[in-house]
Amino acid sequence: MVSTIFLPAAACLVVSWIGLVLRFHGRGRLSGTRHSRRLFAGVLAATTAVAVVTCVYILPHLSSLPPVAVGVAAGAAVVPREKAPNSGRPVTALLTFGISWLLGALSRRLTSDRADWCEEMTLGVTDGYALVRFASDVRTHLLARLEEPGFGQTARAIDKRREEIEQRFREAKKAAERSIKTETEVEKAWHASGNPVTSEDKTKALCHFGEALHGCQLLLHMAHDHGRRSSDGVLHGLREGAAFHAAPPRWREVPPPRSGESAVRPV
Repeated sequence: MVSTIFLPAAACLVVSWIGLVLRFHGRGRLSGTRHSRRLFAGVLAATTAVAVVTCVYILPHLSSLPPVAVGVAAGAAVVPREKAPNSGRPVTALLTFGISWLLGALSRRLTSDRADWCEEMTLGVTDGYALVRFASDVRTHLLARLEEPGFGQTARAIDKRREEIEQRFREAKKAAERSIKTETEVEKAWHASGNPVTSEDKTKALCHFGEALHGCQLLLHMAHDHGRRSSDGVLHGLREGAAFHAAPPRWREVPPPRSGESAVRPV
């Protein structure tokens, strides 16, 4: 019983765990939210179930194959690898159909969790100057925490990540500066004419600010995917510092209050 079921299940669980970490490395946090943890556990349970079913019902007809090898093979189903089109066998595709569906659901959930995290991290940063300050602080935070070349990290990979951080910061800064320029022009026209800001000018300014906000969130993707959860508190502190000095234009519409918050309109 131990060699037929428990050893293959344990081997499958270990291999699946390692395979999932490798597959989603740099793509999100497997234990970031309750939903991702459930899907993570679901993939582990599915691969283990395939290993156990194979050992109980198929292995007796293949006496030369050790049970542990079945567990390792089942766990390897989640290990990332290149696959040629139509290379899978029908039996293998049938056994791993549920695993493939769970992997797709887990990938989508990680993407959604990352977007939610980045949006939450930019709450309160309501003008272009605050975005530039926050993006600059995030860039410094990320560069200061780049690992030295060593186990699992080559100098080339670290240089590539450093360049990606710099590139995303430049794009976020450029978008924020364009947003500042647009809002300044709208502000001057508003004061000069004394008339309400036109819908066209307001839409243009809000679109440019949205692009700047998105650029900052793309930079935060690097912090989410490659940073540690223990560093989230530091990023929240940087966000609070930037939000404290934020001063959105008075002509901009006040967004609806979030759940549990009261609407405060500018005087």
